Amino acid sequence: MKKFYAHSIEGKSVDEWHLLEEHLKGTAKLAKSFADEFGSGEWGYLAGVWHDLGKLFCLYKLTG
Repeated sequence: MKKFYAHSIEGKSVDEWHLLEEHLKGTAKLAKSFADEFGSGEWGYLAGVWHDLGKLFCLYKLTG
């Protein structure tokens, strides 16, 4: 399976880059915890997952 990255760090090896899947899950959990404060944790989780999906679709189109 092809790997996609949320963040690459100049001068660092690919092993140290932030995988997109990990980034999306981590952001979703954090957004959920904020949204839980006003009873919208599930929506917060979805917003966290969706926030960078456009990057994934663009990368997939470019790399096939």
